[in-house]
Amino acid sequence: MTLRCEVISVGTELLLGQIVDTNASWLSKKLNDVGLNVLHHQTVGDNANRMKAVFQQAQNRSDLVIVTGGLGPTEDDLTREVAAELFDTSLLMDKQVMNQIEQFFGDRNISMTENNRKQALHFNGGQTFENYVGMAPGLAFKHQGVYWFFLPGVPKEMKDIMSNGIIPYLHQLGLTDGKLYYRTLYFQGIGESILETELLDLIQSQTNPTIAPLAGDGYVMVRLAAKANRKDEAADWFDELEELIRFRVGEYIVNQPRSKTEQVIEHFKDQKISLASCESLTGGLFSSTIVDHAGVSSFYYGSLITYNNQAKHVVADVPANILDEEGAVSHACAKAMASGAANKLNTDVAISFTGVAGPNDEDAISPGTVYIGLSVYGNVYSKLFQFTGSREDVRQAATDAGMKYLYDQFVRQ
Repeated sequence: MTLRCEVISVGTELLLGQIVDTNASWLSKKLNDVGLNVLHHQTVGDNANRMKAVFQQAQNRSDLVIVTGGLGPTEDDLTREVAAELFDTSLLMDKQVMNQIEQFFGDRNISMTENNRKQALHFNGGQTFENYVGMAPGLAFKHQGVYWFFLPGVPKEMKDIMSNGIIPYLHQLGLTDGKLYYRTLYFQGIGESILETELLDLIQSQTNPTIAPLAGDGYVMVRLAAKANRKDEAADWFDELEELIRFRVGEYIVNQPRSKTEQVIEHFKDQKISLASCESLTGGLFSSTIVDHAGVSSFYYGSLITYNNQAKHVVADVPANILDEEGAVSHACAKAMASGAANKLNTDVAISFTGVAGPNDEDAISPGTVYIGLSVYGNVYSKLFQFTGSREDVRQAATDAGMKYLYDQFVRQ
């Protein structure tokens, strides 16, 4: 029987976006490596009622559940207590773990607070896995046929217990099922939807190996996955399936896919289309992305960095009435910046960026608001985008969106 696996991440900080949950993806890969399929990811905050509902749902639909987070010493670390209630069992003090915790504080000459004792609690009738890089051990409990494992949320502790404790334990129980192997095919010149249509009967009849089309940065990937006991066994299956795929859409397969940026650069070079940019919030990031590639001087003439209104008016010829009436963060300003760059640098095409990178509002405009303008042989357009994240995230997202804007206008088939 193939086990249905689930990963649950506990912590309000994950829901608030204060911490990126890398544990769930790492655990999925670790389980896939031993042939176990993760069907669900869930994230829940430090609330007993919501946590219990999430745990109950996992109990009802999964065969193996791994929970990370909520095993610390503070009042909002509720994972053990909620799970014990679901399992209808008690929590017992593990004296060996408690001795290790006391020794940890003693070795550092630090006074241990009473709440640290809860890190030594384990489930009555369960099992513990030693934590060699921290304090709270991993926990295990089998409840009504479902295998439950609990790990600290600290990534290095979680990884150590999972790799050195739980994975060997799963092997010992005979729960692992071969290993997953992968092969990726890359396609360019064909869209994801058309590719999927060409391979639809193979996708619908897949068992092992499986076929999954995935969109890339200007290309499409087809990921083949096979569960096998040996690498050569998986390779034989991949070869057979790849032959079928190549027979249908082999003309679009490439060994090394090119990104949107690379395709835009190639197109502008080949078609001898000159390009310029005018940047406000990106401050030269778009220009830097272009000139990271050799030979772009044949079509890319440069960038006007117009970070404040005076520069927009003096350098890019943005009319004063647009800046006064529409504002610097507007469709009108983005269009005027693109037009100004095309005229000043005498190019066929120009792209512009204006917006609020954050972290604070500017003139009642929220962070992440970005306008991208485009001048194409004298015809001027603009698009509004709303990005999230840090200041650096917004600037990078704007640069990426600008490159996609050019890709969609000039390259996309």
